[in-house]
Amino acid sequence: MAYDRPRPPAVPRAPQGPQGQGDGCVVAVVRIPVRVVAFVVVLPLKLLWDAMAWMCRALWQYVLYPPLRACGLLLSAIWRHVLVPVGRVLIVIPAVWLWTYVLFPVLRAIGLAVSFLVHWVLVRPVVALWRYGLRWVVIGLAWLLEHLVVVPLVFLWQKALVPVGREIGAAIAAAWQAGAYVTRLIGRGIGWFFRVLVLLPIAFVWRYTGAPVLRVIGAVLRFVRREILHPVRVALADARRAVGSALFGTPRQAPRQAPPPSPPPPPAPGGGFGPPPDMSK
Repeated sequence: MAYDRPRPPAVPRAPQGPQGQGDGCVVAVVRIPVRVVAFVVVLPLKLLWDAMAWMCRALWQYVLYPPLRACGLLLSAIWRHVLVPVGRVLIVIPAVWLWTYVLFPVLRAIGLAVSFLVHWVLVRPVVALWRYGLRWVVIGLAWLLEHLVVVPLVFLWQKALVPVGREIGAAIAAAWQAGAYVTRLIGRGIGWFFRVLVLLPIAFVWRYTGAPVLRVIGAVLRFVRREILHPVRVALADARRAVGSALFGTPRQAPRQAPPPSPPPPPAPGGGFGPPPDMSK
């Protein structure tokens, strides 16, 4: 029959304050020097880490990965199509036969003999010694180890190492975030300087110098082609035709065909015999 068991009373928990309060004097003494050292050390390391990560990624992607991939494909093809068939024929099949019919029976017999000897010469005496002597010695040593080593270490961990480690981690995280922010600021500053010192002068020079000069050069080239080269080409063509006519005569032209007769005009209204009579008279 189901029944409700009485539950033990809930133990009230002490209210936890914000991080950093109630940690003791050790944390208050360690916090500011640790954060200063973390900012001084971690910030340059973060910038160096970003630069090295970009260089290593570019080196791997464009220098190391293509030849390594080609070597991997070559080795895979050699392994799959050469070494595996040769090894299967020369090594695997003879080894399986030797293991099945020679080594396994011999090793099995040796294993049975060794297990029999170990069981009666080693295991039984050790079990008896453990059961009637060493067990109580180990229990006493475990009790001493727990109360003399484990409990002090746990107390030291909870009261000193954990708060100090938390503060060190917070300082390193803050320094890392500051390094990332500084990296972004440096990138934006470089982009701004590149835009102001390179792109804007190039655009200004192109707009007020290059483009007008190119337009003037284009207009001059068009004028030369239209007013000089074209008349010269026409004059040379006329001279070539004149020289050809003087040397070889005027070529005969094909007789022109008479144009087809135009269709007769449509008949005038009134039967085609002149204007219609005036019926008003």
